[in-house]
Amino acid sequence: MKLAKRPEYPWLLVIAYSCLGVCMPAAVTQFSMLVSTMAEAMGVGEQTILLADSLRAVCLVTAMFLSGIVYKHLGLRKTMVLGLFFQIAPQFLIPAAVRSQSLVFFYAAKGMQGLNAVAFPLYLATISTWVSARYRGLATAIFNGSFTAGAGVGAWVSGMLIPRVGWQMSFYAVGAACLFFAIPVLLITREKDQPEDNRERKKDSRQYGRIIKNRTTWLLVLALLANTWITQAVTVDMSVYASYLNYSYRQTGSLMLMISVVTVVSSVLAGGISDYCASKAEDKLKSRVKVLSLGYVVAAVAALILPFGGEKGFVFVAVMASAMMTGTSWAQGVYWAIPSELYEARDHVVVTAICSGASNIVNPIAPMVVGVVLGTRGLWSIGWMTCSVMAVISLAAVLMISGYETRKADR
Repeated sequence: MKLAKRPEYPWLLVIAYSCLGVCMPAAVTQFSMLVSTMAEAMGVGEQTILLADSLRAVCLVTAMFLSGIVYKHLGLRKTMVLGLFFQIAPQFLIPAAVRSQSLVFFYAAKGMQGLNAVAFPLYLATISTWVSARYRGLATAIFNGSFTAGAGVGAWVSGMLIPRVGWQMSFYAVGAACLFFAIPVLLITREKDQPEDNRERKKDSRQYGRIIKNRTTWLLVLALLANTWITQAVTVDMSVYASYLNYSYRQTGSLMLMISVVTVVSSVLAGGISDYCASKAEDKLKSRVKVLSLGYVVAAVAALILPFGGEKGFVFVAVMASAMMTGTSWAQGVYWAIPSELYEARDHVVVTAICSGASNIVNPIAPMVVGVVLGTRGLWSIGWMTCSVMAVISLAAVLMISGYETRKADR
């Protein structure tokens, strides 16, 4: 029997994708922890190094928008191979760029890493296609939770490795881990659609236009806005903020790991609860929206409180930062089950690509505003308050979606 025909296959995909998912954001926080070190080695200011991560984010957004187009030309696995190359290669190129003190080489490598997002919508769409509707919230929550966990794992591993074996080895370790988990992902990934279905999708030249013009799509984009803003602010800038508070490498790594542990639990728990509530409700969409909204309320409140406790010590910062990301990951744990209530399966890749790409437009803006524009000037309080504002905006969009009938977006 072929692997894809086995009943456990959908969950093998979830596990494999989730293990790989841990490694991708690990590269982001690992990079953030070394901003000062790399700036000193290259003889430039910290803002110059942080701008490289902003370039990565710009490339990430572009790649997400192009994901559906690339997928239609290359297919599922070839697009994933391309994305994984962009993810892994820079982990071995960036140390060389720093040693040679070449900003052009450095920016090119970091920008390349952002292009790995060309495959991100495909992971979510593949999971949503293979896992039954009853467990779709839980499955996508596990995958998204792995990304949240990866941010902390990257910081924790770096916090352990940097003092012992040097900063360059932390790049190589994260790159090697990503390569290790990429292999089984590529080996087991299969498309569920039949070849004739793929041909029909390619003929539907109006698919992008139809989805982009729909108001529901843009409400979904706004509903994901806070998740992107807060996640980027925390994963990229929390390490810089910890340095501002004079935390050691080990303390910073512990802080990020603590945040990740509670947020991955929150994401998975939210996905399971939303599945359970949806299975008992007549209106599954409204049921999921109610569960999701709770997360953004928590995130908005925690983001308001965090700026007033930076000087109160490690524990206070850790609790508030964890609460902020717990609320965000809770919302994310429910979010990716909602498009399937609004769109047909044939539109999943395109809808996921558009929502991911458009909502990630703030990906390069969030760390630049919070960390570069405000943080480097000591205005961290205002920076963290922007997270609360974004949570309120997304909450409003989510509540508007709750008034829609299931599958209305396809009518």
